Amino acid sequence: MEGGKTMNGRRALGCSAIFGLVLVMGSLAGCEYSPVTEGILASESARLASTDLQAIVYPVVDQMLNEDPTLVPSGGPIVVGSIADLQDINRTTPLGNAIAELVRSRLVQRHFNITDLRLRSQVLLDPSQGELMLSRNSRLVRPAPGAAEIVSGTYAVGSGTVYVSLKILAAVDARIMAAGDFMLPRTADVDRLLGGGHPSLVSAR
Repeated sequence: MEGGKTMNGRRALGCSAIFGLVLVMGSLAGCEYSPVTEGILASESARLASTDLQAIVYPVVDQMLNEDPTLVPSGGPIVVGSIADLQDINRTTPLGNAIAELVRSRLVQRHFNITDLRLRSQVLLDPSQGELMLSRNSRLVRPAPGAAEIVSGTYAVGSGTVYVSLKILAAVDARIMAAGDFMLPRTADVDRLLGGGHPSLVSAR
C-alpha cells in the first residue's frame, strides 16, 4: 500500500510539474512582441541610430566629379554654398552647413581649388544661418571673382526622410555640369541639425 501511495504521489507531482510548465509556456507566448510592437521598437531604434554624413556625402561628390570630364583640379576655383531649405531657399540650417562643409572637404581631398565663401562679402550671407549661394533675387548672388564652378543644393524634409539634391554649376552661365541626390533618414542627429524651428518639425509635434 505504501508503494502504491508513493507511485500515486509521484504521478501527482509529475502532473503538477507538467501543468506548471504549460502555464509558464502560455505566459511566455502571451509576452511575445506583436508585429506592431516590433515595428515601434525598430522605428525608435532607427531614430536613435547615429548618422554618418561623411559616408553618405563623399561618394555623392565623387559621383558628380566623375560625371563631367571637364571637372578637373586644374579647371579653376570652385565655390561651395550652403545647402538651402527647398521651402525657403533664402534659409538654411546646421544640416545644410554641415553638408556643405563635407562637400568642401571632399573637393579639397580631390585636389580642387576651393574658395571659402565665409571670407568674402560678395555673396548673400546671413551670420545666423551661414552663407548661401541660392536666392530668389539673382542680383543678391555674386560668386567669388574668377570662380569656375559653383556647388549649390537644396534639401526637402519629409515625415521620415530628408531628400538632398546637389548640383555643380558653371559660374559663367549657370549650366548644370553634374548633379547628385541622396536621402537621409530622420534620425535624432538629423533632426537636431535641422533645428526645432523647421515647419515640418513643428507640424509633426
